[in-house]
Amino acid sequence: MPKPTPAWFDTLTASAHALGAAAREYRTAHQTACTASWNVDPTRVLPINGKLSVLERDFVRPQDDALWRLGELYGSLRDTTKKLYENTAQAYAYGTAAAVKSVLNGERPPHIELGRRDSRYVLPAGPLPDLRSALSRWTGSERLASLRQRVLEQEHALAYVSDFACYEDLAEYESADLAHASERAAGLADSAYAYGEAAESALHFVLLTAATNHASGGDR
Repeated sequence: MPKPTPAWFDTLTASAHALGAAAREYRTAHQTACTASWNVDPTRVLPINGKLSVLERDFVRPQDDALWRLGELYGSLRDTTKKLYENTAQAYAYGTAAAVKSVLNGERPPHIELGRRDSRYVLPAGPLPDLRSALSRWTGSERLASLRQRVLEQEHALAYVSDFACYEDLAEYESADLAHASERAAGLADSAYAYGEAAESALHFVLLTAATNHASGGDR
């Protein structure tokens, strides 16, 4: 007996949930890489001064060599997982917000749709949609709007940092602004993830509202 085809709203909510789960996996991996990198920081490890003679070479300090190599490996992993977490958290935010907007417009998308390039999600053009008015009956609308504003501000800060990435000689005031923007942008992944979680709750609300209206004949 063939398995029944899942309803569009089941596959849509599964899309949002899976994106959130992917972001959590990258967040955990990034936290693990940060801890591993911290644990091999030479300034935090009790040094062992023993060294050995390498044939046809000079001397090598095995512990120093190990800490240096591990520091490079964990540092690279820390940077990679940070970028993956940030990209996937933004995909969670933008994809789920787009799904909410589609349902509010009377559409029935079976999945969240996002582009992919070089194993990264391509975010939709333009900022996160402002859903406050459309979700005025939902108790979480104000929090969603607040999280949206935070994400937009941090994305703006990240864009500012990226604009100056190739410059070496900066004026003092520019360096200060850049440091402030970099500090501000550092929390983008967490803010985008929080927005995605709130948007996922909004998605359940609009789907339940649509189902209730349909059952009561409200969409006739």
